[in-house]
Amino acid sequence: MGEKIVFKNYKEMPIRAMSVADMTWNLTGSWRNIRPYYDFKLSPCRVGCPAGEDIQKYIFLLIEDRAEEAWRTIIETNPMPAVTGRVCFHPCMEKCTRKDFDQSINIPGIERSIGDLGLENPGWMKKTKASKKEKVAVVGGGPAGLSCAFYLARRGYAVTLFEADKALGGVLRWGIPEYRLPNTLLDDVITQIVESGPITVKSGTALGKGVDLESLEKEFDALFLGLGLAESRALGIDGEETDGVEAGLEFLRRVNSGEKVDPGKRVAVIGGGNTAMDVARCALRSGSDVTVIYRRTRHEMPAISDEIEEAEHEGVNFRFLAAPKDIITKNGKLEKVVFQEMELGEPDESGRRRPVPVEGKTFELELDRMFTAIGETADLGPIEGRVGSEWNLIGADGESYQTSRKGIYAGGDVVTGAASVVEAVAAGRKAAEAIERSFTGAEDKAVEEPKVIGFEDINTAYFDHSNRSLLPRIDHKEAVNGFGEIHLGFSPEMLARETERCFSCGVCNFCDNCWVFCPDVAIIRKEDEYEVDYDFCKGCLVCVIECPRGCISTREEGK
Repeated sequence: MGEKIVFKNYKEMPIRAMSVADMTWNLTGSWRNIRPYYDFKLSPCRVGCPAGEDIQKYIFLLIEDRAEEAWRTIIETNPMPAVTGRVCFHPCMEKCTRKDFDQSINIPGIERSIGDLGLENPGWMKKTKASKKEKVAVVGGGPAGLSCAFYLARRGYAVTLFEADKALGGVLRWGIPEYRLPNTLLDDVITQIVESGPITVKSGTALGKGVDLESLEKEFDALFLGLGLAESRALGIDGEETDGVEAGLEFLRRVNSGEKVDPGKRVAVIGGGNTAMDVARCALRSGSDVTVIYRRTRHEMPAISDEIEEAEHEGVNFRFLAAPKDIITKNGKLEKVVFQEMELGEPDESGRRRPVPVEGKTFELELDRMFTAIGETADLGPIEGRVGSEWNLIGADGESYQTSRKGIYAGGDVVTGAASVVEAVAAGRKAAEAIERSFTGAEDKAVEEPKVIGFEDINTAYFDHSNRSLLPRIDHKEAVNGFGEIHLGFSPEMLARETERCFSCGVCNFCDNCWVFCPDVAIIRKEDEYEVDYDFCKGCLVCVIECPRGCISTREEGK
């Protein structure tokens, strides 16, 4: 204890209560039966991202005006944020904790902004050289193949990328219209990826035509097959080969190649997925009156909801619970189509209710063109009998991406069936990691079950309600008159506002609440972290309560 202070008379006494000694002698930590500790957790958005992007971190870095570090954070898991920021179906937003407070963060808008900054600053991409003896062949220049090549090259492996078309991109190039993903931007992204490391491109070289599986196995130490799904499924009715009936993918390929197309005045698009929406909107821009025919209801449509809404706003018509039954021709050309009305029955293997024909109920539509967009399939002819497959998809282990043939890996839609761009990107990266493990003999590290923050862990008293910032866009009437990009990027001011809305769930952003509110001054504030001084922390848990982001957990003392 400190030295005793004695006042001789009242005149020497202070005019107000004051401390004449510190309290460091009083180790209040001995009172504690529960211990707070800093315990950073995973934000739900990161868990919801198929690529595992550290979304909280790159948003925090943007807030700190560290854009280059934010971009580097993204490309650790996704080499094409400028692409995915435009075309991803953003499941991260569905997981965003803020949606239970007001509206989720516009994560794809932020990702797009960072991706565009990366393209505007090419010096951010560090170049790598071949430093490993092993060589890898990647077959397929779509999102899975580009991702696999990028992450192998970053690790110092020489990669040769084989692409059947004359230009890389796969479905990104010929399956997504320019009003969603401009070709010039795609070219810039691909150039950045290819020039980032020892990647040699052999375009116009198809498996089974320009090169075969056996010769690749002899020349390379490992192969990755990212063939994608390049063929449209057939309707299975008579007359599909009629002039005027066309696969939606082929139509998109012609549109994206710059060909001037004229589908005619009356057009029907069969299907309810993203391809159907893209075909319908492209036909609309070509001057057609377009109706999408889908055999289920809107609720069951697999297309991204945003794309369905955009199609509706632009003027695409929808007819649900119907399917083509008969194709009627005149002089060898399509004249009209008979459609069977449907109703929903019991759920099928997809979990959706199965469409069942309604006996005796049909209708006719006079059409100039009918596009089919009921799903895509792979061309496995060049590898048939060499690599295991089922249901016309390559069989590959879900963890190692290894096929039935040693040294051959596969990923993306050719393994999973039709999925998304970001899922293909994730598969390519994970396959690259698996290939490297096969070279080094390293074992896949066991990952602990992550602690994921929940809305109930957020102290919302520290946040103001604010609506999500929407990307600026061109007018709907202007949009349908051409193929210019519809959605424009955030301005710097809009980007700053949207990043500030992030809760930074489960991760400290140095708000100082724990330090300010601790009644025992038991929080030690350092340059980039806080520590608890357990000599003085008595376990009152004020720090836990006042942390806005759920970064502090508790456990019983002695455990």
